[in-house]
Amino acid sequence: MEKNKKWNIFEDMTAKCYKAQDNGNIINECWYGAYDTLLQIIEEEQEKISGGFGELAEIDQKTEYKYNVQGWVDDYFKELSVLGDYDRIYKDGIRLLEAFQWAKQSPVQIRLRVVNAMERIGMHDAANRFSEEWVGEEPDDINALFASLIFAKKENEHA
Repeated sequence: MEKNKKWNIFEDMTAKCYKAQDNGNIINECWYGAYDTLLQIIEEEQEKISGGFGELAEIDQKTEYKYNVQGWVDDYFKELSVLGDYDRIYKDGIRLLEAFQWAKQSPVQIRLRVVNAMERIGMHDAANRFSEEWVGEEPDDINALFASLIFAKKENEHA
């Protein structure tokens, strides 16, 4: 697989993100830019190669773990949580969910973050629908069932 030149940009940006974090900056534009660059790489790979990256875990495998993408994505969402940027958690979480097939790997952590963000920004009905769809897709996932129960109850409280 020919290396996408944007990997170099992503690598530089993530290094700056962690350096800024070590210097006490909670979040800055490099985190947003690095995330956007990562999603561009994913989209380009999927256009170039049928199936490209079917799963988030495949990125690390196919890049020989050079970029620690799964770890960085987790850190990114943790930073957004610390900042309380629930709008960005919602939007970027949805983008990530839509970027992959999720046939082998469950996106449970991302879905939990998305549904929590939806609730925090007042999207109560949407959080309930999201949870119900999640249960439909993964009926054996206890997290999906729990989210569905919680948000169905909250929707009734807001009605």
